Amino acid sequence: MPSKQAIIDNIEEYSAAELVQYIKDGIVSFNELCDETDGYFPASVRKEVQRMLAGSEDDDWQVAKQENTKDALFGFLRAYPTSNHREEARNLLQMIAEQSERQAIENDWNNVDKNDIDDLNRFINRYPTDSRARDARKLITKLEREEFLGFDVDSLIKRVNDIQTDQRVQEKDVKVYETIKSYLDRKKISSQDLLDVISRDNNFLRASVIEMLITDGYFRYQDFLHLGIDRKFIQHLAQGERKQTFDSPERLDKINKQCTEVYFWGIPSSGKSCALGAVLSIANNGMIARSMSKDNDCQGYGYMTRLAQLFKSDGSVGTLPEGTSIYSTYEMGFDLEDENGATHPITCIDLAGELVRCMYKSDAKEALSEDEVEALDTLTRILIDNRTRNRKIHFFVLEYGGENRKYEGLSQTEYLDAALRYIERTGIFKEDTDAIYLMFTKVDKANALGGQLVQILTDYTETNYKGFFQGLEKICKDCEINGGKVERIPFTLGQVCFQDYCLFNGASAGNVVKKLLIRSKGFKNGKAQKIQNWFKK
Repeated sequence: MPSKQAIIDNIEEYSAAELVQYIKDGIVSFNELCDETDGYFPASVRKEVQRMLAGSEDDDWQVAKQENTKDALFGFLRAYPTSNHREEARNLLQMIAEQSERQAIENDWNNVDKNDIDDLNRFINRYPTDSRARDARKLITKLEREEFLGFDVDSLIKRVNDIQTDQRVQEKDVKVYETIKSYLDRKKISSQDLLDVISRDNNFLRASVIEMLITDGYFRYQDFLHLGIDRKFIQHLAQGERKQTFDSPERLDKINKQCTEVYFWGIPSSGKSCALGAVLSIANNGMIARSMSKDNDCQGYGYMTRLAQLFKSDGSVGTLPEGTSIYSTYEMGFDLEDENGATHPITCIDLAGELVRCMYKSDAKEALSEDEVEALDTLTRILIDNRTRNRKIHFFVLEYGGENRKYEGLSQTEYLDAALRYIERTGIFKEDTDAIYLMFTKVDKANALGGQLVQILTDYTETNYKGFFQGLEKICKDCEINGGKVERIPFTLGQVCFQDYCLFNGASAGNVVKKLLIRSKGFKNGKAQKIQNWFKK
């Protein structure tokens, strides 16, 4: 292929067709052939070149337009400098230049280390008017905030706990995983740092989060075996066992059974439903009570049956229940037969976990959602408007170690104190109440030795729930309940791992079943059934 100068110097040696091709190839332009050949460009050849170019201009424009590249469009303009399409060609070239500039900025943005303040500032200085400069400033603010708040293992633990109690977060496990992934990917913590946290607290993360971390290569199953976690738990994890979920119950208006009513109170994540399931399981296994007969017409029959079967006493790993709807209240009626053959009619009521917060919001004159209004109305119906003459027992379930966990900015203590004020104002606890208990779940965290646990729970109550405890004692004294005493009950499910799996130990649940038998009235010789038949009329 000759050069432009060679073509110009030897113009008379080329045919019109060859010159047209050189022009289209961008080696030389028609104007250059006319202006720089010192008159050696024959007129006949020049006219032929013009004719041939004019005949192919539209076709060449369509080709250049379709290719839409700098080379194709510049080539067209060189070949046809006076073309009617020159403005359109120049506009297309301008668009290509702008697109190229945008792509260059996009590439630079993609290459910016979003966790490096200096790198982000360099991008801002280079492209101060680009829309991504604003994104860069937001990221800088976020990074600066993290520097002040901390970005280490302790801050991760706090963030995970905050996510787990934040009602605004719908997919909590996904959010926890993404938060941990950010810490790991940004090398703020190492995988070993996180394993050390799990070694100290096997229930720091749920099984589903652990599984996501394993799937994405941050952990291996073997890592947890090295931590000393029971192989049964790791096998359960590998099998992908998931928690039992429950449907929302029907509306509960009143207790339709002559019995001892046993109410379980607690905020979300207190372990209330798990404790109740364990109690139902032990009540049904024939070890404490001789038999248990469930009322299949009670509102929470399905919930009661499914909840109880999750807790296994055969040494195998069981899967704990998914947290129930925080707005749902379940009624579970059953008869227990004691060692003397007497029948004890009992109804356990698993109160909505959101109830104590609803009490706070109601007294604080804060707006309640429809679900919150219904949760509070259910309590009003069964314990005020449609209150029975049955004897009543109340268990307040508190998570040991959960005193600092926040729910919309307030701790468990603030909500319980507010609930106490609501209870006092409405008179829910009356002379038909036989006992009030504080049940402390997850007491394994106390690491108590021998007989230390009683004193540990006494000191723990004094430190964290003194006002609430004294308020309950005052109610007991004023209403002559249990000699003015509130009893503390330590409770553990046994060995729990990854928040979802349990090697069940029924000793604590058995203690509660014994209390139910002692505190409830027993009937012999079918008298209980006769009373129930009369009660239903």
